[in-house]
Amino acid sequence: MAAVLPPLVFGAACAVQAALAFGAPHTVSPAELVLNAGLLAVPVVTGCLLSWRAPATPVGAALAWVGAAPAAVFAVEDWGQTVATADPWPAAQLMYAVQLGAWVWNLAGFVALCLVFPDGLPPRHRWRIVSAAVAAGVFVNAVLSFDPVANRASAAVPHPVVLRLPGPVRALELVLAYATLLAVLGFATSRLVLRYRRGDEVVRQQVRWLMLGAATVPVLLAGGWIAQGLGAPAGVAYAGFLIAMLVAVPAAVAVAVLRYDLFDVDRLLGSSLAWLLTSLVSAAIFAGVVYGAAQIVGANSRLGLTGAAFVTAVCLLPLHRVLNNGVGQLVDRERTVMVARVQEFVQRVRDGRAEPEGIEGLMRSVLGDPSLRLLIRLPGSSAGEYVDLAGDPASADPDRTRIPLLTGGSEVGVILLGAASARRVRRAREVAVLGRLPIEVTRLRLELRRALEDARSSRARLALSTAAERRRLARDLHDGAQQQIIAVGMRLRSVQRQLDPALPAHADLEAAVAALSGTVAELRRLAHGVRPSLLDDGLAAALKTLVADCPIPVDITVDNIDTSEVIATTAYFVVAEALTNALKHAHATAIHVSVTQHDNTLNIEIRDNGCGGARTGFGLTSVRDRAASIGGSMSLHSPPGAGTRLTVTI
Repeated sequence: MAAVLPPLVFGAACAVQAALAFGAPHTVSPAELVLNAGLLAVPVVTGCLLSWRAPATPVGAALAWVGAAPAAVFAVEDWGQTVATADPWPAAQLMYAVQLGAWVWNLAGFVALCLVFPDGLPPRHRWRIVSAAVAAGVFVNAVLSFDPVANRASAAVPHPVVLRLPGPVRALELVLAYATLLAVLGFATSRLVLRYRRGDEVVRQQVRWLMLGAATVPVLLAGGWIAQGLGAPAGVAYAGFLIAMLVAVPAAVAVAVLRYDLFDVDRLLGSSLAWLLTSLVSAAIFAGVVYGAAQIVGANSRLGLTGAAFVTAVCLLPLHRVLNNGVGQLVDRERTVMVARVQEFVQRVRDGRAEPEGIEGLMRSVLGDPSLRLLIRLPGSSAGEYVDLAGDPASADPDRTRIPLLTGGSEVGVILLGAASARRVRRAREVAVLGRLPIEVTRLRLELRRALEDARSSRARLALSTAAERRRLARDLHDGAQQQIIAVGMRLRSVQRQLDPALPAHADLEAAVAALSGTVAELRRLAHGVRPSLLDDGLAAALKTLVADCPIPVDITVDNIDTSEVIATTAYFVVAEALTNALKHAHATAIHVSVTQHDNTLNIEIRDNGCGGARTGFGLTSVRDRAASIGGSMSLHSPPGAGTRLTVTI
């Protein structure tokens, strides 16, 4: 019923005005009828459509009253005007008395809209009482606004209700009337402010839309009062106010209820207020310069106008920038804080004070989306293959809202939103643009990390194949060439025993057998260098045998290590080369060797009490390269005079 009554009132009011426009006494012109009906139909139709699309909210009915109430007021006023004609309508005297204070009801729909927007009155009894008090305040204002003299019909028409009051009493009455009206408007506005402060994100965006549409209503109303006070006709003085209330407000309310996230209302509201303030301040600067120049060079000088235009043009851009930032911090503080946080993080990344991978956590925080994910697409990967910021493979959920990150027309990543809305998508795109630097640095670091992992893997595979080849070569030398040479030596020795020792051939065979024995020894040495034969009994036994003949005491601790052939060989040569360096350069009197295994990590530590001051040279470079060849690392701590500690982790 609440949604049906406004269009019925609007239709009846239009019928009254049509009768006055096309019949006696013809107090309304057809042009005025079409203009009034066209403007007032906007909020009425919009409110009806809104009630149809969202029947649970009373906002549609309140919006319809924004147009229906002024239509009823205009009909009552025009009906009352017939009292001064030769053919007055029935009850024209009563309508004339009512219309003198009926103009206040033009704001009834707007006040009701402020009270119920965006989801009705709170379910509390006190709000019902407050709403009734507001309606009573509007009625009191209408009564106090009765003016028996200032009327559009004729000052000679007597007022049937209110006697003419003395000037001071009438002035007090008007002050009370306008104070009551301002109190009602202030209360309605405070209701919106309170709803905004206590509402969630959706409610705040809806209220911002109404603020965007209604921001000019009180300004234009005050301007209309001033213009009317200066002598302007009422139709001209209040034209801007009526257009703003009848067109801008309905459009903003419809968007707020049906599509509150259609546009970035915060930026629209902030930009509108910033340009409004810029225009007002620029006009004030222009007027101030003109007035100052008039006092100096004369009122008729063109220099004042030219100087004022120049000064205003110079101040316009920086003034708008300052006002835009200031208004943004007040109206769109959330976006202002978001931009400031992202820019501060980017600066920290640029200065090396923050890791770029933190951009994902920052985006989750500033967008209020804890399930947001930032995925990177590496070069060479197929479409749909992504990794997270840790480098692990990740898949893009097709049910999430995707924001692709493009560079040169190719996709380099994607942002997946957990809770999507048009506003959040806009904010996420803005954050992606602002945080482009850490995103690109993260992508490059992932690419470099993968390249290093590929290099380590290939180097480890190469080391494994080299170790296998060394073992095969040692086995071939031992089982192949060495055994053949020994067999030849045994045959020569057999032939030698059949000869007389006094013969020269006996001595030649002895020399040949000795040469073959030397060759066998050299082959054994080569085979031992390719792969230490001591490793056949395990790494612990090989290392203990290695240090047994050391000229200085060596304290060795070796866990029961179960590892691959290539790691055992590398560990053996690392210890051997470290001992050699310590014996040659450290002038140490004791050495400690520790080889331990924790999970999949082998730790080797060689510590001496020598002179220290060691630097990476040939021997230590060889140790580092051996460790790095299978993905290990080396660290050196050798302060002068305090010994040397060499640590290798594989």
